Amino acid sequence: MNPTPRTLDQNESSQYHADMYMVRKDGMSTAPKLSAIGSDHGQIVSLLKSFHILSSLPDQMINHLAQAARVIELPQDSELLAQNQSNEHLYFLIEGKLGVYVDGGRVSTLQNSGDLVGEMSVITNKPSSATIISETDAKLVRIDSQVFTKVQGPDRELYLYTLYRIYATVLAEKLAATNQKAKRFEELSHNLEKKVEERTQKLEQQNAELLASKNKMEELLNARTVVLRKLNELNENQLVPLKNYLDEFRRQHPDDVSADQLRKSLFEAQALIAPIAEQYSSEQIIQSKRVLLADTNKKQQVIAKMALGGTGVILDMVSTVEEGAAKLSECDYDLIVFDPPNIELANLANQKNIQTVLMTSDQVPNYLPALKKLSVIPAVVSRNDVDRTFTVKNIVTTVTKILSRDIFGIEKYLSWGVDVQTLPVVSSKQRAEVTAQVIQYFEKLGVRRANRDRIATVLEEMLMNAIYDAPVDHEGKPIYNHLSRTVELTLKPEQQGIVRFATDGMLIGVSVRDPFGSFNGSTLLRYLEANYAGSAQDLNAKEGKGGAGRGLHQIVENSDLVVFNIEPKKRTEVIALFNVEVKEKIDHTPSFHLFVA
Repeated sequence: MNPTPRTLDQNESSQYHADMYMVRKDGMSTAPKLSAIGSDHGQIVSLLKSFHILSSLPDQMINHLAQAARVIELPQDSELLAQNQSNEHLYFLIEGKLGVYVDGGRVSTLQNSGDLVGEMSVITNKPSSATIISETDAKLVRIDSQVFTKVQGPDRELYLYTLYRIYATVLAEKLAATNQKAKRFEELSHNLEKKVEERTQKLEQQNAELLASKNKMEELLNARTVVLRKLNELNENQLVPLKNYLDEFRRQHPDDVSADQLRKSLFEAQALIAPIAEQYSSEQIIQSKRVLLADTNKKQQVIAKMALGGTGVILDMVSTVEEGAAKLSECDYDLIVFDPPNIELANLANQKNIQTVLMTSDQVPNYLPALKKLSVIPAVVSRNDVDRTFTVKNIVTTVTKILSRDIFGIEKYLSWGVDVQTLPVVSSKQRAEVTAQVIQYFEKLGVRRANRDRIATVLEEMLMNAIYDAPVDHEGKPIYNHLSRTVELTLKPEQQGIVRFATDGMLIGVSVRDPFGSFNGSTLLRYLEANYAGSAQDLNAKEGKGGAGRGLHQIVENSDLVVFNIEPKKRTEVIALFNVEVKEKIDHTPSFHLFVA
């Protein structure tokens, strides 16, 4: 934008036309300074002859023009002409740069020696159509137009002819330049039209391809839905009843081994089909379920909204306990997820038999005291304020698990279709062999030594818990946990658990499941509290258990995430997850999830 010089008052305006005062950008008025050439006639004549517009004029005419000419120096940011003000001078630029402004916007720049300024207003005898401002210090030849317009006698027509010739020459040059620009613009326009046409064709092709892909994707999704539904029906209507029949047959005929092979084949088929069928069931169940998220962190609210946006869940969000209580009085919810500052909502939710989840990135000691005061322990889910991907996946997995009432399975934390390996948990002596097989499997897949060492430590502890701590009698009393962990122990068939392990290239998962469900949330929190207080061994001795009581602590500390899934009196599953790429641990805050069916 052009500078805005100070407007001249009437007296200053008269002085402007009389003595050619300039107005600077800073508002100060100053008379044009005569250059070293000043009014030297000979040097002005030489300058006029150097301008191509005047170079063809006769010497007599040049000499006469030189008498009305002066060489002036114009400071930077000075206004030479003002739009809509009268002008009686022609200016030929010698050196410097002038900006041409119309209605406040710069339209061109003059910086070539001989560039002419002011000819239009002199020819038409109308106010200047543009404002001319010096963008650098400039030097110009100023010619009083009276040398053309007020000449009398036989030379009048000659001088007027000269003026119009100058005008015609300038106009012709501007027209030629305009034509050149128009030609260039036409070429650019043609090229642009061609590119637009090519781009349009390409976009139309891409649009057609995207539409075809969309249709194909819809077909695949529909086919996937059909396949998943059929597999789910096969599992529910055929495999589950057959398994129940065989289990009942074994209970009634414990010495008959004829059904063992069939049961083994059925178990393998279910291991393949059940996770897929369960996923389909989960997707269908959570449709239109209503979830309330109470989180003081607005960023976490946005992440949760993005995570659950495509699941079909209806999500409401609040920031305070008061807002949450108001929502609970207005709507019926299937699930409430809250952060530690909103933990009081848990008791309100329990009064309405609404399932609850504490989702937190805090350390256990910070929220454990408040958690222990709740009438019912909620599900507990760790999140990472830095790792957005981890948090998004946890939210989706957590909500799906709870709303579908299907909390078990390592597949829920790995990519869909991953190949999960399975081994039985038979005896204390066999656990070293199981660990070796698991480590060997991951070694062949290229898992790093640091991760393999962590997996071995965690798996050893999980196997010890499944063998010595999990088994209980029909009254729920522990059978083996009073024994030293050096005592060899072989589990009965109905006491045996399973080890499952897999990797999807991003996460490594190892789980151990037992058929008892004797573990509970209170035990987990009690032992974690004791471990971080340094009193785990005292707690173990108090409860009459063998070992040092640090098994849970070892599992949590050596994993990137541990998931405890518990169905009381039926089964317990502990899932340990490890990042394939070993990340440096910033702290030793336990990261675990707790779900109770």
